[in-house]
Amino acid sequence: MFSFPAGNGKFIPELIAEGQMASIRETIGRRNRITIGSLGLIWAACAGVAQAQQRLELDKALPLDGPALVQPSGLAWDGKRLLMVCSVHDDDIFVVEPQGDKAAFKEAIHIRRPKDAEGMKLAWRGIAVGQDGALYLASEQACRILRVEKDGDAEWMGPSLLEAGAEKGLFAGGNSGIEGLAALGKKKFLVAASREPRGLLDLDLSGKGPVITAWLLDKTQVPLGQGRRRPDFADLTADQGKLWALCANSDAIAQLKWSGSDYAEGQYWSYSHVIEDAKYKYAGLRMGLARGLAMDGRSVFIALDNKGVGRQADPNDKRPLLLVFKRPSGV
Repeated sequence: MFSFPAGNGKFIPELIAEGQMASIRETIGRRNRITIGSLGLIWAACAGVAQAQQRLELDKALPLDGPALVQPSGLAWDGKRLLMVCSVHDDDIFVVEPQGDKAAFKEAIHIRRPKDAEGMKLAWRGIAVGQDGALYLASEQACRILRVEKDGDAEWMGPSLLEAGAEKGLFAGGNSGIEGLAALGKKKFLVAASREPRGLLDLDLSGKGPVITAWLLDKTQVPLGQGRRRPDFADLTADQGKLWALCANSDAIAQLKWSGSDYAEGQYWSYSHVIEDAKYKYAGLRMGLARGLAMDGRSVFIALDNKGVGRQADPNDKRPLLLVFKRPSGV
């Protein structure tokens, strides 16, 4: 089992004054670079000046090995275990455990669907642990959040987010939908809209009726990978008072900061050096592969969905990878 200590899991929005510079640093050596953080998304104004990229340090790269070929689509740390959902397994939540040179997964909870979800394709795209100890899953097809008890009993939480997102211009692309879920507090959730354009939707069920707020967040300070399309969100996680987004097309994780009225990107950490390493690269796949993000007190976990394609180093090994990074100070 992953025996790393868990964070408190409590989300505390961080307030930043408009236009405030979080950090400006110039490093001299291999190249001169500047890192700029602020409430707004600020880009380098002069040609030839690039933002400094902080890199995640890889601890382990473990093939996900289990009873079925999976396509990971969300990760969550429940305080003791690493949990995973898959877009092609609608009725199961998996637990992931390291075993030597692999990460074995098996069924942890079999979901007993609500009656109105029987026979429906759900396509899970995110999992989060609530303050009440229940698990919450984001369904791409239903565009809703499902609450799952430890015994598998399940119920929908709130309405579909499709209409509220569409009114803000989200879910407009042919391949745009829910990608990621974070529990922000009691009956409060944040869901990511993946791309074209990307954005965020807040679902507040703490009052008499559901309140849904949506934001566009389609500009980014995080460099996009070569040949890739637009900024995206692939997963969300809230841990130790901070909110993080998995930006698959940038091969990075980025902090999302709350200003009191909207969200903006803060610091970011890249793992592109691992994705492009011949040992871990998948043949012929150009788009961002990461689909799951979770953290505990010591590690950052990122799950890759390789679409059943073999790695360049071993074309016969078609298992997806779980990347385990050392958690940097301040993350």
